[in-house]
Amino acid sequence: MNKKPIIALLVKRTVSFFFAICILSFFLYGIGIVQGFMDTTQSNLLRLSVIFGLFLGVGALYGIVLDCVLLVQGTNSAHGIKHYAGDIGAYIVVGLFGFALAAVAAFILVVAEGNG
Repeated sequence: MNKKPIIALLVKRTVSFFFAICILSFFLYGIGIVQGFMDTTQSNLLRLSVIFGLFLGVGALYGIVLDCVLLVQGTNSAHGIKHYAGDIGAYIVVGLFGFALAAVAAFILVVAEGNG
């Protein structure tokens, strides 16, 4: 059985970290609406959501490319193909989530503060 290279594991862990941070920052924004956080705190949480959402999306894109390269390079077994295909699918879903979260947070930020 082929073991995954260390870079693939690092990318997976980094994307998982950014996924957790994205959820946390947007969750804190939602809690802040109910609890009445200050406006500057709310806008800072939205800015963090945009930044981390973009990092998540870019990291997921890198993971997709990396897994495609690893899939083409050396997997001949059906188990390896299924494993990499599952990882690629997960990266696609997580990447779309990151870009969608960044777009929603940016939209809320523009609506709340204006374009200037």
